[in-house]
Amino acid sequence: MLNVSEVLTILEKEGFTNSRQVVLRWIRQGDLPAVQESRKTGYQIEQSDLADFIARKKEADASTESDEQTTDDYQAGYQAAIKDLLEKAMVSGSGDLFLFRKNASIPIHLADFKEMAARNFSTGKNNPFYQTAIKNLFHPFGRKTPENVIYVYPLGDYYKLANLIVSKEELSDFMKEMALEGASLSDVFARLYLYYLTSGKVK
Repeated sequence: MLNVSEVLTILEKEGFTNSRQVVLRWIRQGDLPAVQESRKTGYQIEQSDLADFIARKKEADASTESDEQTTDDYQAGYQAAIKDLLEKAMVSGSGDLFLFRKNASIPIHLADFKEMAARNFSTGKNNPFYQTAIKNLFHPFGRKTPENVIYVYPLGDYYKLANLIVSKEELSDFMKEMALEGASLSDVFARLYLYYLTSGKVK
């Protein structure tokens, strides 16, 4: 049997914690099994229970790192795809997004966007994701005066809306998941942008 000080020494070597209070909290929460016959002897921990606890912690930490790496990889790949698509869509020598504007087909009006947010978010305009969306979409390049209308630009098998690029397949899946098959594309893209913000897929 190990006492708390001995357990702390082992956990410190494993890189989990150097705090006695953290160890005691794990014991009280039942994460680390321990017995206490008296206040004088304090908590006693079986070596096998400590070994199991360490194994579980390592597995949980590895899973967290894997999830974080997956998110980082997604963001890196996503940004690379945006850069590649923008470069392909640029009109040679024009230095602007003339091709996007020429082919713009799906307008999103500021008033409609606000109405959609009020319908789908209980906090309406006070929702932080709504406020971020307004800033990203209707105040391009930090403009103080908002645009009254913005556009979703078609890019082959993709659509671009501000800093979001989504494939036609993703759009179709989203419409099915949210039962939006009969909705206007303007409303669908407004909903999609807010959905991607709340899920962390776009900042």
